[in-house]
Amino acid sequence: MGAIEKVRVILDSHPDLVNRRDETGATALHYAAFGGNRPIVQLLIERGAEINARDSRFGATPAGWAIEYLRELGGFLGIELDDFAFAIGRGDVEWARRFIGRFPGLRIASDTRGIPFRKLADESENEEIVRLFE
Repeated sequence: MGAIEKVRVILDSHPDLVNRRDETGATALHYAAFGGNRPIVQLLIERGAEINARDSRFGATPAGWAIEYLRELGGFLGIELDDFAFAIGRGDVEWARRFIGRFPGLRIASDTRGIPFRKLADESENEEIVRLFE
């Protein structure tokens, strides 16, 4: 029996488990999303899993867990890259600092066009933003 079938059998017998949390506050949906198991994610959602449940350790939703592996490798969401480039372009030091604080890897990343953020910062001629890359 495959994983999807096992989950289906468990939920058929114990539907109350769909939103059960472990010691870190994570649900089965968190783990299925982290593992990229789309069929199980779909089944859990069909069975009533809370799609935006936050774990108690990080306050992260299943969507956050889904991208965590790629984040560890330096991956970002396109919207994050676009918004960081926008903050740099507008000279918004507060938002640029917020992005760097949350995602330090942005210091060595590039925007969606392949332009390094460091270059965008230098071109902005905003000394406070440039210092964020030091």
